[in-house]
Amino acid sequence: MRIDDKNSAVLASGRGVAAEDGTTKARIERSALVLFMARGVDGVSVKEIAGLAGITDAAIYRHFAAKAELAEGLMLAIHERLTALVRDVGARDVPFREKITALVSEYCAAADDDWQLFAYHLLHLHHFPNLFTPGSGKVKRHDSPVTACTAMLEQAVEDGDITPGNIELLASMVLGIVLQGALSKAYLRLQGPLSIYAPEFDKAVWAVLRHR
Repeated sequence: MRIDDKNSAVLASGRGVAAEDGTTKARIERSALVLFMARGVDGVSVKEIAGLAGITDAAIYRHFAAKAELAEGLMLAIHERLTALVRDVGARDVPFREKITALVSEYCAAADDDWQLFAYHLLHLHHFPNLFTPGSGKVKRHDSPVTACTAMLEQAVEDGDITPGNIELLASMVLGIVLQGALSKAYLRLQGPLSIYAPEFDKAVWAVLRHR
C-alpha cells in the first residue's frame, strides 16, 4: 500500500492512541488506523499491519490477542474520549447557551487534534454496535456521546432552558449537525480544520434547540 505524505508524517511521529507515544504498541495502533481508514477493518490483515509498522506478526500478538481486539481498542479509546468531553461540558456551572458553544467548539477541536482517529470513529462505529446500543443480559451498555448529550439536554429541560420533547432524538440531532459536517470533510467536500465551521454549527444547533 502506498502511504501518502500526511500518513507518513503521522506514522513517523510515533503518536499513540491508547499506547504511550513512541512505543511499538503506538506504532501498531497508528499503522492499523492508516490501513483501517484506507480499506476498512475487514479488508486488512495482521500481516499488513505488522508490515507497515515494521515489525513481525508475532510482535503484534505480544500486545493484542487478535485484530478484532486492536480494532475495538482503537474505537473504544476515541469513543470514551468524546463521551468524557460531552460529560465534562454538561457538568460545567455556566449558562446553557455557553455549554452549547463549548460542546460544538470542543467537539470540533477533538476532531482536529487527531482527525485520523476521529474519522475512524465517524466512519466505522457501525462495526461495534455494542458501543452505542442498549445492552441486555450479560452485554454491557457503554456510555456514549449521545447518552451524555441526552443527559445534558434532560438537565436543560429541568432547568427550563429548552422545552420538553423527544430528548434522545434531539441529542442525536445536536451531535448530528457537527458529525454531518465532519462526514463532508471526510469525503473531501469540506476543506480545512473542522473548527473553522464551528460558528456555523453552533448557530445551527441553537436553532434546533430553540425553534422546534
